[in-house]
Amino acid sequence: MRRALMLLLLLPCTAFALEPLSDNALAKIGGRDGMSFNLSNFAMSGNAVMRYTTPDGRGSLGIGNLSASRSDNVDAPFADPYRLDVIQRGQGGAEIVNIAMPQNVLGREAWQMAFDFDVGDKGMVVYGGSVILKDLVYYGGGFQWSTPAAGDGLAFGMATHMEIGSLSLQPNGRTAVGEAMVLSGVKIGAATEDGSAPVSPWRLADVSAQAGIFNARTDEAGNSRLHIGINWPEAGASAAAGALQIENISFRSDAGGTVAPNVDLGSSRIGSIQLQYLDIKFRP
Repeated sequence: MRRALMLLLLLPCTAFALEPLSDNALAKIGGRDGMSFNLSNFAMSGNAVMRYTTPDGRGSLGIGNLSASRSDNVDAPFADPYRLDVIQRGQGGAEIVNIAMPQNVLGREAWQMAFDFDVGDKGMVVYGGSVILKDLVYYGGGFQWSTPAAGDGLAFGMATHMEIGSLSLQPNGRTAVGEAMVLSGVKIGAATEDGSAPVSPWRLADVSAQAGIFNARTDEAGNSRLHIGINWPEAGASAAAGALQIENISFRSDAGGTVAPNVDLGSSRIGSIQLQYLDIKFRP
């Protein structure tokens, strides 16, 4: 597309809809390959389950009953959109698909999410509980996709700056008030010199300087397996430093008796993290 478009994506319970913009509004948007879009009144829920089963059919992992919704900046719903751009990588190089998250400076666009998970072995499925995220706020960052410099697969880049009001693991389900592990005030982003809270995205992978890779690899015995990795930084470059801060870690229990109802472990912080290399292969 030679002209950027501003789209409003509505996600009510039963239908998608596009809201057309006037010619005057479109004329004010700068032109290059890509588009801008925003989410308004986004909400989704359902009982579908995504299940991974090992090739031998013995074990499985299921994630389902996903629900997600996002609050909006009602004062300026189109002022800070998502952006999708197609960028040329060098002269004659491969194209990069870049999705940039909203800067969300005021932090008004917050996500609420929950999902259930289970594990299976030899046909027996055991419910693991629910994961609940409250007030998940992204401040910039985004994703990149391209072809790898060598070999097959998909090269990717990723940068993130987020804050999570609370992340709860509830073994008895999302509506239970019993046992839970709760991480509150989670902050992830680029490391700062003085060790303060992150203020910019942490780039975990970069298509041009430290590309991630997603592909399938076949060993000498002919067994294929999924592979996810992040390459070493390019010569002369260094891996970006990130930071993790957690204001409070606690365990909640209603077991009673001699078991304390709550265990407060306080805060935790890692001032600088560098992901130099990652290599994950799934067993066939």
